[in-house]
Amino acid sequence: MARVAVGLALALGALTSPAAAQGQGRLPPLPAPAPPAAAASSQADAALPALPPPLADASPPSPVIVVSPPVPSLPSPATPPPRRKAPPLPTSSFGVARTLARSVPLAATLDGSWSIALHVLTELVNRTWDAPYPWGTIGQYSTRILYGGSWTLMLGLESMIYLAASGGKLDGIAEARFRSDWVVSYDLPACPTPGAFGGCGVGVGGYSFIGIRPRGTRWWFEAGGGWVQQRVLNDENRTLGESMWVLSPLTATYETRTGPGPVELRLRGGPGVFFGAHNAHVHPTLRGRRLGVDPPWHAMYPLDAGIGPGGRAELEVVLFEHLSLDAELVVAPLLLGGPTTRREPEIAPLDFARDGISTWRRGTAAIGWISSRAFPIKSSLALTSMELSERPLTRIGHTALLLRFDIPLDVERARSGR
Repeated sequence: MARVAVGLALALGALTSPAAAQGQGRLPPLPAPAPPAAAASSQADAALPALPPPLADASPPSPVIVVSPPVPSLPSPATPPPRRKAPPLPTSSFGVARTLARSVPLAATLDGSWSIALHVLTELVNRTWDAPYPWGTIGQYSTRILYGGSWTLMLGLESMIYLAASGGKLDGIAEARFRSDWVVSYDLPACPTPGAFGGCGVGVGGYSFIGIRPRGTRWWFEAGGGWVQQRVLNDENRTLGESMWVLSPLTATYETRTGPGPVELRLRGGPGVFFGAHNAHVHPTLRGRRLGVDPPWHAMYPLDAGIGPGGRAELEVVLFEHLSLDAELVVAPLLLGGPTTRREPEIAPLDFARDGISTWRRGTAAIGWISSRAFPIKSSLALTSMELSERPLTRIGHTALLLRFDIPLDVERARSGR
């Protein structure tokens, strides 16, 4: 241990001495390390004979191409997956009909809401909501099923026939439109004055039409119709009503119009087929029932009925693309059929003798407003007079105010399936 301590002291003194700081008294250098194996091998290679140099025109070595399998790119979690395209609508007639119905919600809403209102209003007009039960209810629904159901059945069959014949496509239609008339009447021929006999002349009704114009023609083909029902009298024994129901399965009108400008004229006219009936309705009171007022279960008394040819003409004057002045006339003698000859005391004063040809006629004068050029819905207020009877044609006694909606149908959307 003493020798080790003495050695450490001597070494420490040598390092801290001034000679060591000046580079004197350095320790001898360490021996150089042996050459590595690579150097030894290079020395051995130097002893081998030299290889000939490579040729000057030797081609460079071909590059090595490493082909790796493609890595599929994963969508970013923040990017939503692409939306799947909805399958195309069926090309059957039912599929096209559903598309067309979806494209005209305004027409369906207007006509449907007025149909519901008519059911309630006709119960008030004919007092079918009151006793005796259930005869008023049966009579009410009998009339509504005949008048409303026939319109629905006729239009449904005609639409199915057309779509079946065209293969469920609408390519042949250039334009289509829907017309809905809301009728509120206030006078009829049996009234001495409007409102007499407990509300004579008061009534409601509705007419609806669908029209199409094929491509390449100026002919419009229309189908539709409707009815109006009014009160004749209301006393302690009964409520007497009168109604007219007329449908047209087909009317063909040729359209002529002037070019666009501040004043446009549009004239349509042509033949058609019409059928319908003119009926009286009786709903007795409890007192009247005891006195012998006994109507049939459907509460209807036919006055005129038939089918026959007719014609329709319409004139439209459009001012500055928005204001519309319209006039319409329809005349149709129902040659197959006619007035009834049986007289019923329950329907007096409508029980007069009838003879001649039952003829449907209707005249309308309207003023309307076209909302826009791109989607020209026209709303009109009109005064209309109508009658189905054997009286002279100049006597048109059923008078009413009319609110009319002319709505173009979106045929392009239904055709494309959007």
